[in-house]
Amino acid sequence: MIVDICMLFIKNRIINVIPLGGGHINETYLIETEDGRYICQRISRDMDTAKLEHNYSLYSKACSESDLAYPALLKTDEGDFFALDPDGGSWRVYPMIEGDILNTSPISEEELRECGMGLARLHGMLSSVAEKPQANYPHLHDLKHYYDIYRRSLESTDLSEENRDRDLEELIEEKYAAMPYYMAEPRWVIHGDTKLANILFEKERVKGFIDFDTIMMGSVAEDVADCIRSACLRDGVLDERGAAHLTEGYLCAARPDMAEEVRELLPAALSKICFELGLRYYTDAVSKSEIFTEKYPGYRIVNAKNLIALQNCKVL
Repeated sequence: MIVDICMLFIKNRIINVIPLGGGHINETYLIETEDGRYICQRISRDMDTAKLEHNYSLYSKACSESDLAYPALLKTDEGDFFALDPDGGSWRVYPMIEGDILNTSPISEEELRECGMGLARLHGMLSSVAEKPQANYPHLHDLKHYYDIYRRSLESTDLSEENRDRDLEELIEEKYAAMPYYMAEPRWVIHGDTKLANILFEKERVKGFIDFDTIMMGSVAEDVADCIRSACLRDGVLDERGAAHLTEGYLCAARPDMAEEVRELLPAALSKICFELGLRYYTDAVSKSEIFTEKYPGYRIVNAKNLIALQNCKVL
């Protein structure tokens, strides 16, 4: 079926189909053909392809006018960006962007600084988008939303009682009460998922970004914070020196108004981003929802504790 779907977008002979793991949302394959390599994805049924197409029309125009690479979607012979399979699933195809992903540690100080500079370039490019994107994940980075889910999970009959940690739950309540989850007016178009796996490097410079499905209106400080969480946090310990290098790179390349927002809000944004993800890990562990992979027994609980315990992070 995958080959049949791909042939709606590309006409060259397909040599190989390789499943790519690591994503929580989409089903992704590397397609090798006689003339090059492509990415083929089955979109999560939770996503609205009409919103995806609207957003693509916005960020693809902005990206094409910059030097940042991005997933440039192919069209079928009928002129569609998405094709349906017999089960009603939606698929898309785009040429593979050759580049390096810095998903292993340690990352050098220069690479971290370049991450920040690349993110500033992305934000500057997205500031030219003429319309507001339509969020496919309207509650992304909405801490109150995830807290409400957490509270409901504790009241559910499908509760994994053996995974509960009462001390951690007490800490959650204490930190949530003091958390500034309304960070700033969502006045910027942001990527929404700036983890290292979505940043492509070439010759030690950011080449481009992938996975724009989370594009939304939000705070640039939260995009920077999420990048720091991904790049500078290992086993519950924040590399403050590395975070400072990433932040420095962003501030030296960002628009003055964006830099001002990051200077003002980044420490609180990082605490919020880490707390939010930790809350989601803990909710997953006690509710048996299994959104996150349990890489080893207790993995989600360990991650939750590490993320929720972070405080007073020095990043500037």
